[in-house]
Amino acid sequence: MALRRVFVLRALLCLVAASSVLASSIALSPARAEEPSSLRGVVRAVHEAAISSDMATRVTHLPFREGDAFKKADVLVEFECDRLRADLKAADAERRGHHAAWENAARLFQMRAAGGHEVTMAAATHDKSAAIVEGLQARVKQCQVVAPFDGRVLDLAVRRHETPAPNQPLIRILDDRSLEIDMLLPASSFKDIKIGVSFSLKLDETGVIITGEITRVGAALDIVSQTFKASGIPKNAPTGVLPGMSGTVSLGKGAT
Repeated sequence: MALRRVFVLRALLCLVAASSVLASSIALSPARAEEPSSLRGVVRAVHEAAISSDMATRVTHLPFREGDAFKKADVLVEFECDRLRADLKAADAERRGHHAAWENAARLFQMRAAGGHEVTMAAATHDKSAAIVEGLQARVKQCQVVAPFDGRVLDLAVRRHETPAPNQPLIRILDDRSLEIDMLLPASSFKDIKIGVSFSLKLDETGVIITGEITRVGAALDIVSQTFKASGIPKNAPTGVLPGMSGTVSLGKGAT
C-alpha cells in the first residue's frame, strides 16, 4: 500500500509540473506574437577603399591622420624613391643616346652609306630603351599614393619612417558625402519593394530622420533568415550623419 501511494503521489506531481509548463507557454505566446518586428537600415559610404602598394621602401610623408579630410589627387602616402629616380635618369639618358644613333643610321641610309638592317636594329634598340624608361616612370608614379576621390581617412596601417610589407593595406579611406542606406527586409515584403519606393530611416544614434528612395533590390532571398537586401540613396544628408550609423526603416506605399 505504501508503495502504491508513492506511485500515485509521483503521478500527481508530474501532472502539476506539466500543467505549469503548459500554462507558462500559453501565457508567453501572446506576448511573443505582439512583439513588433522592426526593419533595420545602416548608413554606408558609396566610395570606400583600402589602398595598398607593392613598394618596399621607407615611408617619408604621411600628411593625413585618422579622421582628416582630403581632396581628390592629394598625396596620402609618399615613399623614399631616390634610387628609383636615379635609375630613371640613367635609363632616359641611355634612351636619348639610342635615339641619336637611330637618327644617324636613318641619315646614313638615306645617303646610301648604311643598310636597312642597321636602321632596323637602331630603331629596335631605341624602342627597348624607351620601354625601360616608361616602366621606370610608371614605377616612380607609385612612389606617391594619391587620393582617388574627396573624402576622409578611416584608418592608417602604417606610420612615417616605417617600411611596410609589399601589398599590405596602408590606408583606408571613404567618401563621407556620398552615402547610401543598406536595408535588410523580410521576404514577405519582397513583392511590394520596387525601385523608386520611398523610405525613411530614423537613426538610433541621433534621432535624425533621413528620407530617400530605393535604388537597388537584392537578386535573391536568404533561405535561412527569410530576408533580402535593398539599398537606397538619401534625398537629404543632414550634417553629422556618418557611415556606420543605423536605425529603424519605414517604407512608403508607392513607387515614383
